[in-house]
Amino acid sequence: MIKKISLIGMLAFMVIAFSFLTLTAQDMEYKEYKVLKGDTLWDISSKEIKDPFLWPKIWKENPDIKNPDRISPSQMIKIPLRLIQKEQEEEAATEKASAIPEQSKIEPMKEEPPKISEKKIEPVKKNYAADESLIVSSGYITDFIKKKMITGVGRISGSPSGRSLFGESDYVYIKTDTPANTGAKFYVMRTTTLIRHPKTKLKLGYHIAVPGVLEVVEMENGETKAKITKSYGDIRAGDMLEPFYEVEPVIEEESPRKPDVSGFVIASHYMKLISGSYDILFIDKGRNDGLELGDILKTTTVDKYNKSRTSGIIQVINLKPTTATAIVKRSESAVNVGDEISGMK
Repeated sequence: MIKKISLIGMLAFMVIAFSFLTLTAQDMEYKEYKVLKGDTLWDISSKEIKDPFLWPKIWKENPDIKNPDRISPSQMIKIPLRLIQKEQEEEAATEKASAIPEQSKIEPMKEEPPKISEKKIEPVKKNYAADESLIVSSGYITDFIKKKMITGVGRISGSPSGRSLFGESDYVYIKTDTPANTGAKFYVMRTTTLIRHPKTKLKLGYHIAVPGVLEVVEMENGETKAKITKSYGDIRAGDMLEPFYEVEPVIEEESPRKPDVSGFVIASHYMKLISGSYDILFIDKGRNDGLELGDILKTTTVDKYNKSRTSGIIQVINLKPTTATAIVKRSESAVNVGDEISGMK
């Protein structure tokens, strides 16, 4: 009897061990994908896993990719087979469920009370000229012209993993000027380029990049541990922190303001997010000059024949006292630093 029980126990153990090894092997198996021209991790995730929002999982399996927005044609990327298999299993389950015919049931007639027709009030759909992610990730120009004056309220000091480059859902350690409670949120910020006026060459301030948002989750071995809840770009050890604040999206108005304001494009950069690609501009006019969010302006360039012509239409999406951030809504040609801005008649 004891031998029989032992034999059954051994067989059960072997089944469990085999299942564990099978699952482990599946977790460690990958499909290699060769990057095509124009590919992004968003595109690859959509094509291979049928879910573009799983691109961070592919990024995590490829630590040699430092910036998820910068992958090169012919680069080899590993895609975990467990993600592909999960998608295939879900599709198979859906097909199986749809193939099972419903059994006809004879149910007694039920008297239903008369239905009172209710008039549904559909909510008014709002179109956004710029959502919160675009506004935040575009960054801004600070008025400080000395880099040492830009300090924030803390910084990323390290991580449980020992890595120095992070993305969404990663955990980091932070140090703050004052103790941060669990649930406290911060923007991650980094000083990039000193901006000079294209005409006067005067220092205007530094461009501040905002690559993400993090939230304090707990104290761990005397360190403040936080989770990166949003990532717009690469987040690094040493990046500064600033207190979190809500950012309202810019609503697309039918008749936006077109103020009579004159100035210049002082900086620009190309922004590629999950929601799309955008040309971001910074101009030397801001809230103090009467600008408001959503304002429409035009840009003018001087061609090689010294003739002025409209190069684009831009819309203000973020305001500071003396500068503003704008997106290019329409362009006749490339909008460049030094192009004039003015109101539209």
